[in-house]
Amino acid sequence: MKVTLNWLREYVGFDGSPGELAERLTQLGLEVEAMESLGGDFPGVVVAEVLTRDKHPNADKLSVCRVHDGQGERQIVCGAQNFKPGDKVPLILPGHPLPPRPGESAPFVIKVGKIRGVESHGMLCAADELGIHPESLGLAREEGLLILQPEATAGQPFAEYLGRGRPDTLFDLEVTPNRPDLNSVIGIAREIAAVTGQPLRLPTVPTPDPASDHPPADHCVSVRLEAPELCPRYTARVLFGIRVGPSPDWLRTTLERVGLRSINNVVDVTNYVMLETGQPLHAFDYRSLAPDAQGRPAIIVRRASDGESFTALDGRTHTLAPDHLVIADPTRPLALAGIIGGQNSEVTDQTRDILLESANFAPTSIRRTSKTLGIRTDASYRFERGADPNQPGAASARAAHLILSLAGGSMAPGVVDAYPSPVQPRLVTLRHARVNQLLGTHLSPEEIECLLAQLGLKAAHRRPRAVAESAAPEPLTVSIPTYRVDLKRETDLIEEVARMYGVDRIPSVPPRQAQGTHPFDARYDAFMEVRRWLTGLGLSEAQGQTLVALPSIRGVPDPAIVRLANPLSHDMDALRPSLIPGLLDVLRHNLRHQNRDVALFELGRIFRRQDASSRTTESWSVGIALTGARHPASWSGTDRDARYDAHDLKGLIETFFEHLGLRGAAFQRQDASTDLFVEHATIALGGKLPLGTLGQLHPRLARDYDLRDPVLLAELDLDALLARRNPARSFKALPAFPATRRDAAMLLPESVTHDAVLQAVRQAKALHLESAELFDVFRDERLPAGQKSVAYAFTYRAPDRTLTDAEANASHDKILAHLKDRLGATFRA
Repeated sequence: MKVTLNWLREYVGFDGSPGELAERLTQLGLEVEAMESLGGDFPGVVVAEVLTRDKHPNADKLSVCRVHDGQGERQIVCGAQNFKPGDKVPLILPGHPLPPRPGESAPFVIKVGKIRGVESHGMLCAADELGIHPESLGLAREEGLLILQPEATAGQPFAEYLGRGRPDTLFDLEVTPNRPDLNSVIGIAREIAAVTGQPLRLPTVPTPDPASDHPPADHCVSVRLEAPELCPRYTARVLFGIRVGPSPDWLRTTLERVGLRSINNVVDVTNYVMLETGQPLHAFDYRSLAPDAQGRPAIIVRRASDGESFTALDGRTHTLAPDHLVIADPTRPLALAGIIGGQNSEVTDQTRDILLESANFAPTSIRRTSKTLGIRTDASYRFERGADPNQPGAASARAAHLILSLAGGSMAPGVVDAYPSPVQPRLVTLRHARVNQLLGTHLSPEEIECLLAQLGLKAAHRRPRAVAESAAPEPLTVSIPTYRVDLKRETDLIEEVARMYGVDRIPSVPPRQAQGTHPFDARYDAFMEVRRWLTGLGLSEAQGQTLVALPSIRGVPDPAIVRLANPLSHDMDALRPSLIPGLLDVLRHNLRHQNRDVALFELGRIFRRQDASSRTTESWSVGIALTGARHPASWSGTDRDARYDAHDLKGLIETFFEHLGLRGAAFQRQDASTDLFVEHATIALGGKLPLGTLGQLHPRLARDYDLRDPVLLAELDLDALLARRNPARSFKALPAFPATRRDAAMLLPESVTHDAVLQAVRQAKALHLESAELFDVFRDERLPAGQKSVAYAFTYRAPDRTLTDAEANASHDKILAHLKDRLGATFRA
């Protein structure tokens, strides 16, 4: 909803700044999305009086004029022929631009210059150069300058002469769907009046003259409601002898400032009253209405016939259905009820008589029709949210008065008002003690009633006095105006009390009850800690779907898969038994969006069966996926082409286990490939408890997912990891004595793994061994068949002294002997 500050001030006395008004609106629950300062229009244009007009010495069609601009005289060269000395005309001063025209890339700025050798200090303006309609000012349209009324004052700003020179501020407000009353200027002004204590000034409509040359309205038109459940109320007025034309400047400017295009004085009035009151209206060409059996033009509010055709004002033709409501005459539909009018009854420049519609429609009907036909209008926006059923009469009278004052003509006495079941104000009971209990306040019954009365929520009957001062006051029954469709129960009224009292004035009180706990809280905290560790390792979290497609499941026995009996679609027909399919979908999605370097993890539930007849088990897993470059491209070129490999994944998992405090996790390489992995390994704790699997995705499957680089995957049993985590941390002081290092190069069979070497080293139980690190692997055809050369660095250190060479050598020799006995190592020089 867009509204200007000056427009609001027509209905409520608010003298504060735009910033103060924005703060007030925010306190009332209206979100101010944007504010825009609007200066006075026509900058640099003033009223000037022509003093003299002489022929230009060097041009037959130009004149040299002396004009008075309110400050002094100035010389102007002008090519118009329709003015004389004494006329008042608009003058644009040097240094100011002409109002921009459609299609202009840059405004034309007036400068002091010579025209055929004669200096000109400004420009006298025609109506089209200023972009205004002379008729809207009560002036004649003629070729040449815009000749103003004789009472115009020389030097007066032209915008002030037009009555639109005051600076203004445009507010763009976000109105929540439960407050349709705030989709009107009066609705917003009503809120401001309530919070400021200023009276609300509603526009007055003069009582029509009972003497009329026209028959009563019900003799001029008949209205029949064939679907009263969709149209609870329909009013019609008939106006004769109007003249359709451009709107006056004040009306056109008001609409344009809030984003509506000016069409003509009749349509503009209906839009103006809609913005003013929140009640949409529509004007029909009265002479286009077909008569009923009695010869009267007729309006029929009915459901559309199946397949009925309707051409709207925007030129689009729609095929209607029985759940669409139309405004029709006895022969054809004239409008889509509450949404848009039709071309067959459009108000044009030739229209002389109009029928003015002001009605109320069921929100669900308007919403359904608007959505199915793809039409959204300002009227449908308001009807969808619920318009006031008791507003059409007053809005119709207001619009009729404005049309008669702007377009002339006369009106048939009375109004046709089809309102079979009038809506009465809702009554809601409020307990004063409940207000204070919920808000934590100590408001008296009188204060509560006063706060509600400021919003127009008055007591339905006078509150009886308590029998004694100590007696509890009687509950208050409040009459809810029909424009407040959001107030339905006691808590709604308590919320209104809080708004009017001021949320900032309600004291903060600590909760009286202890905060509840749940067994899952500790588990949730553990999940959040796992997320923090994995993101700290450089991974991004993915969120996959619990339902997956059966063909995407690999590496899981068929009996363990949980199929859905009634799947929603073919790609969601099984509960996921693994997180891998979802991670592969995320990798493919990233690659298709040119993101080739991806490191992901996901925490989620998986579902499996032991066999086809057993019940489904649910467990938590953590999945990891790596592909692409290990590091982003760098100007130095370092590791620019390095891609993720199995060592990255293994190192990441080992670091993750360190965070969990798990010790003794062993990686066992599996020789046989699967339909999921080309190379993979299992992870077990202590060689017995399985923790998960890691490996490289099979290239054939990678091609199916359009993945180019090697893809490294891992899936870990999160339940098992958390059950055996060791959050305790122990710390040792930094070493006080130096270490000594011994290297060993040895030949080992290709089948011997690094883990086997470390296990043999641990079994040697050498004194003072601090670490053993692999630093070289060498393979060459000169080595014995089936052998590889590996080199290890062994570090020895004593905590209480510096080791001697003899002590270090003794421990080192023990390790080498053990490696030779257990693994068949052959040591090289």
